[in-house]
Amino acid sequence: MQTLSAVGRRALLASAAIETYRRGEQIFRQGERAKGMWIVLEGWVHLLRASEQTPRMRPVLIFTVTPDEALCGVSAIDSGVYNVSAVAASSCRVLRLSGDAFHDALTTEPAFAYQVLRLCARRMRHIAEQYGTMAEPALHRIIRSMLRLRQQFGWTLPVTHKELAQMSWTTTETAIRVIRALKRQQYVRGTRGRVTISRSKSIESLLASPTPHKFLASPNGASHA
Repeated sequence: MQTLSAVGRRALLASAAIETYRRGEQIFRQGERAKGMWIVLEGWVHLLRASEQTPRMRPVLIFTVTPDEALCGVSAIDSGVYNVSAVAASSCRVLRLSGDAFHDALTTEPAFAYQVLRLCARRMRHIAEQYGTMAEPALHRIIRSMLRLRQQFGWTLPVTHKELAQMSWTTTETAIRVIRALKRQQYVRGTRGRVTISRSKSIESLLASPTPHKFLASPNGASHA
């Protein structure tokens, strides 16, 4: 928004409205006509993709939008339909913008269009990195998810086992087992819905572990080195 001219900012904000959502509420639904863009001001939003061929399958979590990532509803740029659903992953506050007004800003404000392009490129890079880790052990995938959340939320992450599982493309049962092992070996501590990463033990070092299954099975952490 800072790159918009004063005229462009006024025109875009004239269509804007701040909306609040409780955790679990849907912001927009996959397949609906894409009428708006959302800027995440507070909290975070899951983008979920359901299979059109097998609609009974659980939707896959494609990405988690935080205030740093900012934008969801990118499908509105080309006036199509939303290709994912957006669900509030926490209590959140978002700025809803008219898709038409947003499109006008892109076509008349080059600096603004450039910033949006950079944000979309970063989103694509993060998604590609996520897909690139699918062959890694669940322990590594969960640690990478936690490290990404740490960039946004600091050392204490407002996340449940189920959400970590979704973000890491594994089962809730596996996420519980991994978090228990990390707690047991003092890499993390936590309560329901919150995980705090230890400052004194480097959780990043576990990404170099060639035998994560031994780490998960070890009662004292002696076998992960």
